[in-house]
Amino acid sequence: MICAFYLMFISFGVMKYSFTLLGGGFAEELVTAAHNPFIYFFIGLLGAAIFQSSSAVTSILVGAVGLGQVSLDDAVFVVMGANIGTTVTSTIVALSYIDNKSVFMRALSGAALHDFFNIFVAIILMPLELTTGFLSNLSQIIASSFFSTDLPIKNAHFRGVGIGVDTMIDHLFSGMTGHPFVLLGIAILMMIFSLKLIGGMTKEVLMTKSKLKAEDFVFKNDFVSLISGLSLTAVVQSSSITSSLIVPLTASKKIGLPRAFMFIMGANVGTTITALLAALATGTEYGVEIALTHVLFNVIGVIIFTTIPILKKLPVWYSKKLGYLAARERIFGFLYLFTLFFVLPFILVWVST
Repeated sequence: MICAFYLMFISFGVMKYSFTLLGGGFAEELVTAAHNPFIYFFIGLLGAAIFQSSSAVTSILVGAVGLGQVSLDDAVFVVMGANIGTTVTSTIVALSYIDNKSVFMRALSGAALHDFFNIFVAIILMPLELTTGFLSNLSQIIASSFFSTDLPIKNAHFRGVGIGVDTMIDHLFSGMTGHPFVLLGIAILMMIFSLKLIGGMTKEVLMTKSKLKAEDFVFKNDFVSLISGLSLTAVVQSSSITSSLIVPLTASKKIGLPRAFMFIMGANVGTTITALLAALATGTEYGVEIALTHVLFNVIGVIIFTTIPILKKLPVWYSKKLGYLAARERIFGFLYLFTLFFVLPFILVWVST
């Protein structure tokens, strides 16, 4: 199962590599668009969906803000969109279960938890940012405290554990830089093959009646689930990985959606930790401010959804409804994926420019 997931993330990395070769300046040109928060939001969503990483989008932002091409006020909306765009991975994993109606319903519901958490947080915080500059102002206040004193961490070099995807891609495909379309084709074939493997292995391993031992500690209760998601994601440096691992667990009924939701919220916070530490290590205030907006977006979201009971139930309820609709008409799962992550961003960016 781990090998299948690793192959899937290599395919995503190859896809990112091919997009980079096809147009290295594409993302930089997008983020220099006319001042429009909604354009920046959907640029972030589209960019993270294509590159399979909100960190890649954040890295571009650090450079763009540092050069004065984008203000921090605008960059906040890119970060919000990127937070949603990076959830596409778990939705793609859920599609590997499409041949079984009831299993597909549970799988897509589990994947959609990541989507709906970020969507609802954006719905709450975007108006607040538009009217008051809440996130950008707060990140500037916090960042200024880091640079008012000489912190040792600014000169440190932080490296997380990672999963070696970029290194593997460099070794395997460095000689094919002149053929980006071939690389894109290889990435698509690898993705299809990995999804087939994930679906097949899940049926053999997780669909049995055996007890999931991780249930006793990783998902023991809401608090443990939240901390487990945070810790695991901080180690592997990717919420895409941990949220994708949730999909087969919900598909096989090993864990319920409410407990999975707590884990996903923790994963969203965990994915911001390494980026923040890396930004602190660079010693640039711009990088720290952008990383902090990512941290604040997720931490505030977790606080809101864990302290207000009725809001905590909303993402779970909508995820169940989405899974039910997709089970009735399985083409709806594909339509949801491509509409939310690709079609809608392209249309809105095109209309707004």
